[in-house]
Amino acid sequence: MSIIKAEDLSFSYEADGSRVKVFENLNVEIEEGEFVAVLGHNGSGKSTFAKHLNAILVPQSGRVTVCGIDTADESKVFELRKNVGMVFQNPDNQIVATVVEEDVAFGLENLGVPRDEMRRRVDEALKTVRMYEYRTHAPHLLSGGQKQRVAIAGILAMEPRCIVLDEPTAMLDPIGRDEVMETIRRLNREKGITIVLITHYMDEAVKAGRCIVMDRGRIVMDDSPANIFPKVEEMRALGLDVPQATELVWELKRRGLRIETGALRSAEAVKSILKLLAS
Repeated sequence: MSIIKAEDLSFSYEADGSRVKVFENLNVEIEEGEFVAVLGHNGSGKSTFAKHLNAILVPQSGRVTVCGIDTADESKVFELRKNVGMVFQNPDNQIVATVVEEDVAFGLENLGVPRDEMRRRVDEALKTVRMYEYRTHAPHLLSGGQKQRVAIAGILAMEPRCIVLDEPTAMLDPIGRDEVMETIRRLNREKGITIVLITHYMDEAVKAGRCIVMDRGRIVMDDSPANIFPKVEEMRALGLDVPQATELVWELKRRGLRIETGALRSAEAVKSILKLLAS
């Protein structure tokens, strides 16, 4: 069943006195429980699409429904945002309290959740993102990856069906990125939460079950990572990279070596190279 559905979505914004078109008649569906990575160069429309999923932006024409809710229905925005959580680039911009557990509880207080239930949800959310031992710490003393996990815990405590992450690792170091991605994968795998991940990092996108590639407000590819990333020349023409493992075996193939292409991860590239050496 589709949890997200965009039908003939059109949107533009004003810049320097003229209208700049972002989408025109965009159509896409995402099924409940999917882990979808949305890719595209700067200006492709991917972040604008993300903001349509919990009514930060609403369609100028067309329709977006999420969890059966029309995002343009102002009377349903509160219900929509209980079901769809957003995590942004800078974790510092999402921290509102001086103690970790109080920050996670912030959204629940706004919802009027009873104290006992709030305590249960906060503890469970912090344990899920493996930050429970830091519950009484000051957020500003945490690493970037830890802060982002606290931000995710705050969303989780509201028990959403879907989490949209708009480049959540862009400001993190490699360790922080790994922490956040491991958390995202577990939420999808173990709790069945639908994940929509906007990312520039192709090594993150390979962990998704599906990739949507956008260019100038259009969807130009929509398939599994295994089917998209081996199209190295097409991806480069769109101004996008591919995973390093994929590029390595592609370059070896391009230089005349009879090697199997399509590796997405380092281990797969090593396997292809060893097989080549043994032949």
